Amino acid sequence: MSAPRHPLARLWRALTRPRSWTDLRGRGGLRTGGRGGQRSGVALLVVMTTVMIVTVVVTDLAYSARVRFLVAAHRTERRQAYWMARSGIEIYQLLILADRELDDTAGDMMESAGLSGLNIDGLLDMVPQLNTGLLTMLMATDGGSDLPDEEEELTEDQRLALQGEKAVSDELKEQALEEGGGLFSERSWLDMPGDFSAEVQEEDCRININLLRSASATTSSSTGTRTLSGGGGSSGTSLEESPTYQLMLGRMSGEDNDQWLRDRNLLARDLIANLADWVDADGTRSGGRGGYEDSLYQVIEPPYKAKNAAFDTQEEIRLVEGWTDEVYDRFADQFTIYGSGKLNISCEDDQIDWAILHSSFVESPPLNDARAQELIDLINEQRLLGFINTPKEYVDFLRQLGVGPKNELQGMLTDSASVFRITSTGLVGNSAVTITEVLQYDSRGRSTLLYHRVD
Repeated sequence: MSAPRHPLARLWRALTRPRSWTDLRGRGGLRTGGRGGQRSGVALLVVMTTVMIVTVVVTDLAYSARVRFLVAAHRTERRQAYWMARSGIEIYQLLILADRELDDTAGDMMESAGLSGLNIDGLLDMVPQLNTGLLTMLMATDGGSDLPDEEEELTEDQRLALQGEKAVSDELKEQALEEGGGLFSERSWLDMPGDFSAEVQEEDCRININLLRSASATTSSSTGTRTLSGGGGSSGTSLEESPTYQLMLGRMSGEDNDQWLRDRNLLARDLIANLADWVDADGTRSGGRGGYEDSLYQVIEPPYKAKNAAFDTQEEIRLVEGWTDEVYDRFADQFTIYGSGKLNISCEDDQIDWAILHSSFVESPPLNDARAQELIDLINEQRLLGFINTPKEYVDFLRQLGVGPKNELQGMLTDSASVFRITSTGLVGNSAVTITEVLQYDSRGRSTLLYHRVD
């Protein structure tokens, strides 16, 4: 028994079999075998195949053309979104310079008027976030100018200029610039192709974990105590005695944090020591535990080694042993990898006071979270009244509260900001671009770019 034929084979046989006039008329008779009848099925097959090929080619060309169009449109939108995000960065750079200039000028004026204790919010305090909606509300008109809408109140020259039938006078050009460029166009200068949203943060409001790194680490053969010289503390001091370690430990302390860590079988001291091992120059684990730092990371797939160098990005903290996503999300926002390490007491962030009050740099730290929050509320009241503006005033007020700060605490504080993180997102159509920059400013207002990323 022969195998069944494939449907395509049967179709080919039916189209190419010899035909006669009798077959075409549907009744029997003598066959008149002719070449035309034998090849009429082949011609039909060729036509059908040609139509199919043409259909496929046209469909592919149409699809490719649409894909190229969408790619080009997306590239255009992404390019526009980038420059929208760049606008937010540039505006905040201008605000930072203006804030520093106004702060110096206002400080001199207040001091000359005998009002040096008065606390005045700066531009960045008043505008911590910025977007196109806020700019439009504050600065933009409705697309025109403040000239009267009634045509009878316009001069003939103004009317012809608006209609494009006459050259614009210099006076009208100057007025157009003052009105935001909307005098001779239906669009104002803020009619942009998309939107942006930007924010600025002061890195000096956070604890610099890179200061855990030491330029040279030594081990005392007699006591086995690991010492640090530079960065984490003064020469000859142990890791646990360094200011950065104590402030980090204070930030991660408290009843809620202690319980949260216990539930995950974690210790704040171990987490901080792992950060120190990641950035220090040697390969020995700190905290008196001994062993090699790399042993923590050889069991990971793929294995890697401790960096033994400073952090380059904030996200790099996730590579350190113990700093899983949930630990990072809870604590890392209060740490930074930039700045001198001094905490800015002018920042409106309760976590700064929390870290100080729970550190060993106060002789009588609060025993519970409720007492710590009471002290923080009192400190904020003094800030609002303008009685705490300098590190000395801050330390003196802690003494009035009976906290008893140590003398070295004042040297760990500052009242000015020098490192800023600006994050700006541009949105155009379905495209979004986020630019993050970290800038450090010197006393003359000159900036140095420490970090730049485009997402």
